[in-house]
Amino acid sequence: MGGLTGIILKKRYCILEKIGQGGDGSLYLARDLELGTLWAVKELPLERKREARLLRLLEHPGLPRMVDYAERGEFCYLVMEYIRGSSLGKLLREGEKLSCDEVVRIGLSLVEIFTYFHNQKPPLYYGDLKPDNLMAGLDGRLYLVDLGSAVWGYEGWGRGREGTPGYAAPEQYKGRVGKTSDIFALGKTLQVLLGKRVSGILKKPGLFLCLRKCCRKEERRRYQNMEEVGKALAKLAEPSHRGKLPAAAGGALLAVILIVIMALGQQETPLKHMLTEVTDGYYDSGFLAGRTREDVCRAADEKMQKLLLEYGKEQDQKRILLLLARNGELQGEAERAAIYYEQMLLYYPDGEEGYGEYGLFLCRQGQKEASERLWKRYAEQKAKGNMDGSGGENLRIWKERLEETEEGKKDREENLRIRKGFRMDGKRGKEKDGAENLRERLERTGKGAGREHAENTGTGRKDEKWEERGD
Repeated sequence: MGGLTGIILKKRYCILEKIGQGGDGSLYLARDLELGTLWAVKELPLERKREARLLRLLEHPGLPRMVDYAERGEFCYLVMEYIRGSSLGKLLREGEKLSCDEVVRIGLSLVEIFTYFHNQKPPLYYGDLKPDNLMAGLDGRLYLVDLGSAVWGYEGWGRGREGTPGYAAPEQYKGRVGKTSDIFALGKTLQVLLGKRVSGILKKPGLFLCLRKCCRKEERRRYQNMEEVGKALAKLAEPSHRGKLPAAAGGALLAVILIVIMALGQQETPLKHMLTEVTDGYYDSGFLAGRTREDVCRAADEKMQKLLLEYGKEQDQKRILLLLARNGELQGEAERAAIYYEQMLLYYPDGEEGYGEYGLFLCRQGQKEASERLWKRYAEQKAKGNMDGSGGENLRIWKERLEETEEGKKDREENLRIRKGFRMDGKRGKEKDGAENLRERLERTGKGAGREHAENTGTGRKDEKWEERGD
């Protein structure tokens, strides 16, 4: 409907201007002629007025409050609380960056709203979560808007295909929507808010693991309710203690394991499904806090050992051995990790990737000499043309670390040589100064006196030669 500005609804709400446009309708700013307050008025086709019925039944601080309803021609109008602020989608398009902590807080707010939805009788499924449907109010609150795709129903029931591509769960395209569909969209939304930042993985690897579990294609592999998501996010909002490993080291190792698993996700191989089950324990809050790390890593080691027997493809074997090595390092068992790295190089001696991973592991363990020996071993194979060229970034980083170590060694040797040189030069300088003084005194007192002085000072041999030269 066009030209709505200036229209007065129900002889009370004067439309001032259009402030938004959605897929289902338009949003206007209106003034209450009785109270003088501002309201948001949403215009929808009459067949979509079910959103009005939903809002009338729901009451939550994270939802805009509906205060009135009107119909005019083929449209209906929802008079709602006016939220001063901007959508998160708009903020992202304007270049706004959110920190990991901010994303965790947003996630916790959404979990609270969706828990309220899912606990309704019957449960309510939102079905269309995305950044554009989230309003950051100037009051500091987060609001969920646009319930046009929400449905009532029991688990597994829904109506048709709803949601937005890129955020909607796979089952929604088959006409089904449920709790785990909202969990999938929650994970996708938070991933978009985070952006593609490797620093985020290193800082909060647990957050990326949590969101990845939310976004699994198979419903049974996701969190099964919002309470589970809330517990995982709440743990990330607290200072965590990593057990045996320092927080930075443990976080970096978890991030590497995550990257390995994500790389597997790009391969169409059944192994990725098996490894997903094996590494489920990494998502557990007890593991992230360091309480159950030993048990989880031990169980993962046993399962991956079995996978080595079941999957014989070279690429699969390499991936399993790499995860076994990383898992051993997370346990704090460096010897076990080294055995897996050696096993990988024994079975696949042409794999540059294996050399790079093993070399960086040795650097992390402070085993400089072993790392240097491994590099020589790699260089020899490389010179013979036996490498497969899969090393990439890890090889470059490993080489840089070795060069830093070698340069530091040369600097220490040079400094030691210089310090010794200063001592030697100083000693020779003193001897030279003493000889010059002796010659001057000999010139003044005569050669005999000079010889006597030389004998008394222990420099007689040199002075005798000087005397002979003088004769």
